[in-house]
Amino acid sequence: MLIPSKHEKLDNNVLVLGADLLGLLKRKSHNVESLFQDAKRIKALSLDQYYNTLTFLWSSGLIELQHHQVIIK
Repeated sequence: MLIPSKHEKLDNNVLVLGADLLGLLKRKSHNVESLFQDAKRIKALSLDQYYNTLTFLWSSGLIELQHHQVIIK
């Protein structure tokens, strides 16, 4: 769910995870695998949560894939 309810843990919300991924991408571009590995180091993240967050960021027009690298638009 995009907008968190009062019963949801905010650390697992796609908006919060998206902000974390954007923070990593601001430092440098990553390929899909290295971004997942770096994100797992800072937060407990499942592969499903990761891909859902990437899909959200891409569909929002915030990130794109260029030459196998995920970059901020």
